[in-house]
Amino acid sequence: KTKTGICLLQDGNQEPFKVRLHLAKDILMIQEQDVICVSGEPFYSGERTVTIRRQTVGGFGLSIKGGAEHNIPVVISKISKEQRAELSGLLFIGDAILQINGINVRKCRHEEVVQVLRNAGEEVTLTVSFLKRAPAFLKLPLNEDCACAPSDQSSGTSSPLCDSGLHLNYHPNNTDTLSCSSWPASPGLRWEKRWCDLRLIPLLHSRFSQYLPGSDLCRQNAFQVIAVDGVCSGIIQCLSAEDCIDWLQAIASNISSLTKHNV
Repeated sequence: KTKTGICLLQDGNQEPFKVRLHLAKDILMIQEQDVICVSGEPFYSGERTVTIRRQTVGGFGLSIKGGAEHNIPVVISKISKEQRAELSGLLFIGDAILQINGINVRKCRHEEVVQVLRNAGEEVTLTVSFLKRAPAFLKLPLNEDCACAPSDQSSGTSSPLCDSGLHLNYHPNNTDTLSCSSWPASPGLRWEKRWCDLRLIPLLHSRFSQYLPGSDLCRQNAFQVIAVDGVCSGIIQCLSAEDCIDWLQAIASNISSLTKHNV
């Protein structure tokens, strides 16, 4: 039996992050989302340099969250469709901003990064890297679950918990199509967000457990798979009880079939 689905994975003391499980007849693949170069030679492994231009309508077309206050870099949380930055294949939601026009902003606070971007001129060169395991607050929707306003509004304030929109002179009712000249400059590279293998668990002679180690307490909607050589999947958290049962039944069925075939 084969099966594919989205779950959460807790590995050690880290906060749970989203993964994709793919069950084949003899292996369980755990995949995480990453941005990889699919054409050309990347400037530096894991990092991209992207140049974008400030538009009269739409500004940079980016929103950001995070900052050194939370021990993480500032991360792109939204990309305006009007800018087509997402369609260009160079910038992605979840990209951490590492440098702005050569200025290292890895350890800058949220408001400091906002100000650097605002003063960057009509063209800005960003060095970014996809942050695969973003903290949960980066998923908070704008002005929901937090009492703050985006930094491009009249309040003039910004918060690392909310989207700081860099949509200077942006008017939502404007439906003008931007020309191709507004696309970010590309050095001939093409990047894609893909699911990449994080861990492979051979199913032959493997076992799984829903229980906390050394106790008879059962994890809610969660389990882990341990291979015969001791490699562990980590704690896989399903989105519902029904989903957890489906995964357990499918994995148990494949382990049983492999055992019978091996005998």
